[in-house]
Amino acid sequence: METENRKLKREIETLRCENAELRETNNKLKQSAGTESELRRQLSRTIEQLSQTRTQLLDVRDRLTVTEQVTEATQRRELQQEAASHNLPPESIYEELRSDNAQLHVYAKLQTGW
Repeated sequence: METENRKLKREIETLRCENAELRETNNKLKQSAGTESELRRQLSRTIEQLSQTRTQLLDVRDRLTVTEQVTEATQRRELQQEAASHNLPPESIYEELRSDNAQLHVYAKLQTGW
């Protein structure tokens, strides 16, 4: 009987060790499942942030395109105005025409058909 007792005590000790190992494994699995769940949440948040960033990037790209087009049109208009201003006669010619009454008189005759 004593041998049976010792045998049972050893079996109990072995089962306790196995039980402890299984608890540890169970805890690791629970922790792993929790970690996996957290990782899924983080992944979901990251995907959402990526989507928002992509949308913002597209918006900024569109605004940049519009800005570049406006800048190009403005520069083109400025160059055209600059070229036109170089083709204008100097102010002094306009002053001469205003003050030359003889030319005004000729102009009036031309309008009335002489």
